[in-house]
Amino acid sequence: MEIGQVIKYIRTNKKITQQELATAIGMTRPYIARIESGKNSISSDKLTEILEYCNVTYNEFFYIKNDYTKSSKMNEFNRVVELYYSKNYEEISEIKKRVKEKYDENGDIFLRHLYILCHCIENDLDPSKIKDEYINELADYLLSMEEWCFHELVILNNFIYLFPPETAFLMTKNLLYRAEKYKNLNLDKNIMSYLFFNLLEFSFKYEGYQYSKIILDATKKYYITVSDFFEQTLLIYYEGMLDIVENSIEEGIEKCERAFIIFQTLGHESIYQKYKADLEELLSKVKNKEATAEEV
Repeated sequence: MEIGQVIKYIRTNKKITQQELATAIGMTRPYIARIESGKNSISSDKLTEILEYCNVTYNEFFYIKNDYTKSSKMNEFNRVVELYYSKNYEEISEIKKRVKEKYDENGDIFLRHLYILCHCIENDLDPSKIKDEYINELADYLLSMEEWCFHELVILNNFIYLFPPETAFLMTKNLLYRAEKYKNLNLDKNIMSYLFFNLLEFSFKYEGYQYSKIILDATKKYYITVSDFFEQTLLIYYEGMLDIVENSIEEGIEKCERAFIIFQTLGHESIYQKYKADLEELLSKVKNKEATAEEV
């Protein structure tokens, strides 16, 4: 639907007359009629006023505008991810070809990044097989963006394990800025959750413990409600991991074990096994460092 059609659709379903809407936002009824018929355009400010008066969010507005579906671009992206998990690489290659053709036509950066994602998946997300120019292109793009939106968050989440550690850690400032600025918006909480905990895992994997503390502190501020129980359990686990590195191995293990009990109680056996393995890897690193220090 066109913008005017969506406005009319919302207005009529809310049982609001053109005159009532016009009066509420300081416009004339004929002007509202021309907007709805597509004869007049509308400013973003006036569109905001209309949506607020009708108690409709921007997300809902664009969802309705797209005939109650997510954007076609996002659908294609989600499809690639589904195909990756089902190991259907043949169809991913077909999507890659279509995406390249569309990108060559309109230069949409979203399509370029989707093309690179397809290339990475075709190469098993193995940094040694992926073209350096693609990883550098993504890194340059993310580092050049002063203000990150949902698209940039998705890129970092998808490619974080392909970036050199120092590059990924450099990008955390944009993530943390976004988290602080948008924490009351709650529109992309799932992607934020993936990113926070992927970055925490990444920081321990590459021993960037100073970043572990920064990310952990930011994550604690983000997940503070009762509904964030799972995330808070993960935070207990990572607090324990950081204690092992910085304070007390015994206290750190105790916190990790508390989180493990919750995972097992809730039936998250695969999650328990995954994080238990990460704990054992960290303990091995710490003990090896202690042994090396004693020898010196």
